[in-house]
Amino acid sequence: MKELTEVEIQNIKKDLTSSKSAKRRSAAKKIGKFKIYKLEQELLAAYLKERKDTRTWETQTEMIKACGKIGCKASIPYLKEIIDINKDEDTITIFATVSYIRLTRKCVNDMSVTLEFMKSGNASVFCGCITAIAYDDVVPTNSEITEIMKLLNEKTSLYDRLYSCHVQYILSAMHLWPQELTKPFLDRYKNTRYANFVENTLKGKKSIVVY
Repeated sequence: MKELTEVEIQNIKKDLTSSKSAKRRSAAKKIGKFKIYKLEQELLAAYLKERKDTRTWETQTEMIKACGKIGCKASIPYLKEIIDINKDEDTITIFATVSYIRLTRKCVNDMSVTLEFMKSGNASVFCGCITAIAYDDVVPTNSEITEIMKLLNEKTSLYDRLYSCHVQYILSAMHLWPQELTKPFLDRYKNTRYANFVENTLKGKKSIVVY
């Protein structure tokens, strides 16, 4: 990945306060992509202003993603507010969950917060948990995997409402997990439109790319 010049970083900083939502959104994406840690305070300030406008949910989502990517721990209380509202089928809630998990876990494979959310959250929070697991190649313990499998079976009505991409995510996440624990779940999808994801997982290959 290229290293940004100071001029480029300052231009991104300037775009965070642009009157055009597209420029603010682009700036947030670049902060996350290039891990521009020095713009952490400016990013959070931009988000706190942005969240007042319900029309700019896409820009808010990119800012929330970037907060998680650069380790902006000052954003944790605001992300938790979103999660606590528990808005159903909501993109902002999904990625607030992803970033909250990334910012609060002790290590990549720490599943404590993720499992808590999977048990108590609605479809949006549940999707956020799956996204965090899949994108970050999380490998839970065998007992945690068993618990996840149980949750997926228990929450059938909720799981059936997941966006198709999140079915792909959970199938892809399992590529590093013991197949003796995941095979019953994988078998459920082997003759469906997700067959390619199941095939990759059984070969130990990841199917999705990180955002």
